[in-house]
Amino acid sequence: MILNRDNTEDGKSSQHNIGSKGSIGRVRVGSRSLPLYPLVIMCLGLLNTILMLTAIVIGINCEYNAPHQIPAQALIIEVKQLHIMQTEAIKSQKEAQQALEKELRSHQQLKLQLEQNKTLNDGIQRQVETLQFEKATLQSDTLDIRESCGRCRSGWVLLNTSCYFHSLSASDSLKNWQDSRADCIRRGADLVVIDNLEEQVNLFEYLPKSNHIGPWWSKPGSIWIGLTDIQTERTWVWVNNVTQQDGGYWIKGEPNNFGPSGEDCAALMNINPRATWFDGNCQVNREWLCEMEPN
Repeated sequence: MILNRDNTEDGKSSQHNIGSKGSIGRVRVGSRSLPLYPLVIMCLGLLNTILMLTAIVIGINCEYNAPHQIPAQALIIEVKQLHIMQTEAIKSQKEAQQALEKELRSHQQLKLQLEQNKTLNDGIQRQVETLQFEKATLQSDTLDIRESCGRCRSGWVLLNTSCYFHSLSASDSLKNWQDSRADCIRRGADLVVIDNLEEQVNLFEYLPKSNHIGPWWSKPGSIWIGLTDIQTERTWVWVNNVTQQDGGYWIKGEPNNFGPSGEDCAALMNINPRATWFDGNCQVNREWLCEMEPN
């Protein structure tokens, strides 16, 4: 009963308040009745405060968590500095490239100059060799005109400072290397020792030339000389016990120690003044050339 009365009174009161013209609306909160509009304003203010606090918190959080922001002016300055650095780098690169090209041109000029010098030196060397050959030839021609003047035995020829005996004037003109040397020793001499280019050219001019057509090794007229590597292969020693030190006057491709028996004795084939020597089988019969000092 009490509840019904209260409800009836409240309902009447509410209807009276709402129905009264210009009266302020009220709302009951618990056992209290409060004005409606101030409550709404207070709620809005409270909501605004909450929103402001939320914005402040979000701003602070973004400020601490976001990357450091650079002002626009600083960015412009940095871009300009980077542009200057890039320009200087490009300039340095061009200067380095120009310096490199200059060095390359200098290197090419130096290389060309060295090649020209080498060509010039080679030409001078060939001229020197030609002059030496012509000198030796002239001396040989002069010596050929001379007679032995009693300084060499009969059948021998004086060339420069030595007397030479060629086996073509002997009754048996072909012997192996050992027998050829024995014949020279019997005559008071030994197989020829060729000491220098002058002697090499003198002998080339003195000895007969072969006109036989075909490879040089098939030509007749090969002559034993006093050079051998019988003791030690590839160590060529003259009969006076002097080891041949320089390249000598070998035919191209010689010595080659060809054949199963090897080739340990040297001979000459009179085909080229600068290349007459070759190695042969010591048992093959050939002509020979003896040398001795004049009287």
